[in-house]
Amino acid sequence: MSDVIKDLPLGIQNFHELREDDFFYVDKTSLIYELVKTKKGFYFLSRPRRFGKTLLLSTFASLFKYGLKDFKGLAIEKLWTDEKTYPVINIDLSLYNRFSDLTDFRQRFELVINKALDGTGEVLPVAENSSDHVPSRFDRVISNFVKKGLSPVLLIDEYDAPVNYCLNNKELFTQISNELADFYAVIKNQSSNFRFIFITGICKHNILDLFSSGNFIQDISAYPVFSTLTGYTEDELRHYFMPYIENAAKILNLSVEQCITKIKQHYDGFCFDLKASAHVLNPWSTLNFLSYPDIGFRNYWYNSAGQPSVLTQYIKEHSLKKPEEYGQERVLSVDDLTNYRGLNGEFSDTVMLYQTGYLSIKSAFVEDMTVTLNYPNKEVSESMAKLYTEMVLGNRTVTSVIGYGPVGLFGTKSPEMVVSSLNKLFLSVDYQDYPVKNEATLRAYLQLYLKLGGINPLVETHNAKGRSDLEFKVQDRYWVIELKFAKEQDSPQKLLNEAVAQLKSRQYGEQNETKLQHIRLALVFSAKERQIVAYSVL
Repeated sequence: MSDVIKDLPLGIQNFHELREDDFFYVDKTSLIYELVKTKKGFYFLSRPRRFGKTLLLSTFASLFKYGLKDFKGLAIEKLWTDEKTYPVINIDLSLYNRFSDLTDFRQRFELVINKALDGTGEVLPVAENSSDHVPSRFDRVISNFVKKGLSPVLLIDEYDAPVNYCLNNKELFTQISNELADFYAVIKNQSSNFRFIFITGICKHNILDLFSSGNFIQDISAYPVFSTLTGYTEDELRHYFMPYIENAAKILNLSVEQCITKIKQHYDGFCFDLKASAHVLNPWSTLNFLSYPDIGFRNYWYNSAGQPSVLTQYIKEHSLKKPEEYGQERVLSVDDLTNYRGLNGEFSDTVMLYQTGYLSIKSAFVEDMTVTLNYPNKEVSESMAKLYTEMVLGNRTVTSVIGYGPVGLFGTKSPEMVVSSLNKLFLSVDYQDYPVKNEATLRAYLQLYLKLGGINPLVETHNAKGRSDLEFKVQDRYWVIELKFAKEQDSPQKLLNEAVAQLKSRQYGEQNETKLQHIRLALVFSAKERQIVAYSVL
């Protein structure tokens, strides 16, 4: 690529730095203007991790603190007429996830608030007594601004990070929640003294008192007009990043359009608005791919955006209860999606998966006030498969259990080795908690395993004579698998004969990928033996 191409802002979360060093910037300032033009704007935005929330807050900070200094050539330059500057309190809780008890939390919280006040001319007053904690002292700070005739701007990044850190410690969770609720109550009571408030988070905890009835803050998380405030639309991808897309396409021996299609398959599909009117690409994954296209379409979600350790562990323990639910569409009312009840068993597993980005809005039915949810893209669906398999295998990986990844097994090994390896896998499942209890569960387990290798199996594929259980392509092979589940009273051989007859008479898969080697496999799984007890290769 030419030396004049701007650098990609991978990992750059400071707007001033991004503009000063002339990185690529996807101009969101026309949307930002719609938020800041109101003299008293107080907003909350929920988005998954690694979705541009920190950069957004940094953009607000630059505008209010320095005016249009960093906005030359951007849309807001022609819109913004406020010549004042404001003291900006930018509280970053996104990395605030290491404390042992309430005392430790209070000490760290004080440091965080004082850091946020740096440069505003204010610091937290010294505690007057042992019960004079950060909330009451912060209240005095805001009153001091008012006495000076100043109207501060308050920005809080990932306001819920401290409580998310202690989700699995009920006592500590309650203590930290109460402390933060006191802090946010101060903000609520002092709200009229702020010029602008913007708060971001992953989960919307009503226990923190920001969203109680009659509250001051406006939750714009699901507003269609702000659905693309973070993330990249396809139009933005094409407009801003085409030189990098062309470079990636050349390296991967793809056409530009083929490359864009694959980028969208892997990293697009996140929809946050209740009309399902727009979807965006994950900026973190997109920038990583465009920066290092030579290593292909890697999964950047699982190891960064989708896996904050405590939150992910909570999801495993509370939201992934039935492996057979993998990939199933979910329907939720708008009220359930936007009005959460809290944690510790009180709020929906589906809402938790939506908030953390594992589920996304796929369609909306305005009359019914419902939305349908499913995985946004290939990257997230593979990440979900990893979470499910780690859960059923007791945090072991599939490769450590059977010695092969899905591509290596189905792409190079014999059908006999495939069956043997799958039996190792089934015998390693925690059968008490996750039994294979019917054909649907059996198919779901196989589907999860295939997804781990980036293989997208076709489930219940129709032809003119019926529908097959699983069909998928791996390298130069095309597999067609017919499954049968043998209860204790069933004859495995009889079921195997039925499966073979179905494969032959209904000609499953014969019309697909005709240039590849076709391997048609009939499998019978025994409930009693907990493994495949009969199979036949056609």
